[in-house]
Amino acid sequence: MSDIKILAIDFGERRIGLAIGDLENKIATPLKTIKNISYESILKEISLIVEEWEINQIVIGIPESYPDQNINKQITNFSKILRKKLKIDVILFNEDFSSNYAQSDLASQMKAGRKKKINKEEIDRIAATIILQSYFENEIFKRANTGITSKD
Repeated sequence: MSDIKILAIDFGERRIGLAIGDLENKIATPLKTIKNISYESILKEISLIVEEWEINQIVIGIPESYPDQNINKQITNFSKILRKKLKIDVILFNEDFSSNYAQSDLASQMKAGRKKKINKEEIDRIAATIILQSYFENEIFKRANTGITSKD
């Protein structure tokens, strides 16, 4: 199978959640959260991660429900900068409500007895993980969709 390693990014105006995974195993894992101070600092940190983890592709979540939002313009611009700087494939992937799902998941863990307090950095990492896991599931469905139905 493929040995493509992917970095997922949940881009926010204050923080950026990161997750990693590969196309062979299709399991997303939270990595870290970085502060969104400047594109220069973000690019430096992401470049180090790409090198260390031998990343071949980046998936950036972009909310499609509200296409005219300022954050969408920032994400699109950031993806172009990443593509140019790192010279690897950068994919924009629908991430509608990934942060809400992350918060909901963590709240469920609290109800189930989780002791550790939930912080915003963790929510961002989990949101990046949800984006990447959704991307993997989308890839599985695309490959499974051959256009042949059970009636054919």
